[in-house]
Amino acid sequence: MHKILLLVAITLLSGCTAYQRDSNRLATALNTQSPEIVLAQLQDSEPQARDNAQFHLNRGFLEFLSGDFDSAITTLSLAKKEMSVLEATSISENVGAGTLSETLRSYSGYPTDRVMVHNILALSYLFKNNIEGARVEILQADIAMKKLAEKNALNGQLASAHLIAGIVYELLNEQSNALISYRFTLNIIKQRDMPIPLGLKKALLRMSFKLGAEQQFVDYQRRFPDLPKPSQKTENQVFVLYFDGVVSHKVEKTVVLPSRNFAPLIRISMPGYPLAKQNVRPLSKQQISTEMVENIEVLVREDLARETPSILLLTTTRALAKYELVRRVNEKDNLAGLLLNLVTVATESADLRSWNMLPGNIQFGYLGTTENEIQIDGLNDRPKKIDILDGSQNMILINSLSDHIFHYQQL
Repeated sequence: MHKILLLVAITLLSGCTAYQRDSNRLATALNTQSPEIVLAQLQDSEPQARDNAQFHLNRGFLEFLSGDFDSAITTLSLAKKEMSVLEATSISENVGAGTLSETLRSYSGYPTDRVMVHNILALSYLFKNNIEGARVEILQADIAMKKLAEKNALNGQLASAHLIAGIVYELLNEQSNALISYRFTLNIIKQRDMPIPLGLKKALLRMSFKLGAEQQFVDYQRRFPDLPKPSQKTENQVFVLYFDGVVSHKVEKTVVLPSRNFAPLIRISMPGYPLAKQNVRPLSKQQISTEMVENIEVLVREDLARETPSILLLTTTRALAKYELVRRVNEKDNLAGLLLNLVTVATESADLRSWNMLPGNIQFGYLGTTENEIQIDGLNDRPKKIDILDGSQNMILINSLSDHIFHYQQL
């Protein structure tokens, strides 16, 4: 009976850890393989129900990077719904996580996930020429950030979400809403002590000038003295987002307390991130240069840091409970106690799940031009020419993982 219990428990947990190892391997593969190839491999995997939200987040993002916007919208909408339902975790999953392993809890997403999913959905709608769909998603992102906000904290507050909202509002000629969104973007960037991107400075000047908000315009002129006054002549507008790299995935940090005088072994495993060695690569050889507006490497670490105290409390409580259970069984039957101790040690593993295929950072650039053509260097510096119509507004997305350059244009 004890051997059957051991085999069942180890089999249950090995499936969880094996899937996450594959997920991390595929995320790393994005550095050398196209999103389409990685997507095909991901689709061959069979996640357990508790991993569905993570699976759909990664699958939807890869579909987006591959230019399959319809599939991305379907998949990411499913992930969004799953995360919403799972915010209230079931009692049975809490019991499983509290007694056996953290990996038995369904993945419900971190604050960054719950906002980024709206970002990618908004861009998916935009690039399939559904700007109203994009507007719905930026409104939902705003609601999600308000729910996640904590006093004097940046929990779930993404500068990129407000920036995308500002661009969408500007495309819709909702100038007041655009200025408000750009101001929110500025506030978050300042709170994070990041340099203010040139494109954002131009946006604040441009929108306050268009709205005739003299006091704000004068204030921004004072704060950004190197920038010229916005031109009154009609220029073609080009907004550029650049997704750079792949975010790090979690690693397990484990401590096993050695047995003394046949006392039970205790294993404590915690999730963590490797030392950040991010190589930020701005687009600097373009007609449009980009600068960082969101460091996702920082966000995912902050998400985990907020949960670490509760994870550590549950992990240590579970370890002590396992220890006491093994000690009591060991007093009655040494063999049974040994087998149970093997179960408690083998089933203790950290929850390493995350949206591990997101870009490492998001960058932004802006160009006002009278030209009808711009050149963008894609992957491996392969130049691509993009036609710009007179009087048009253009949104371009470039990513460092493929040659795909997505272009939305409206007159």
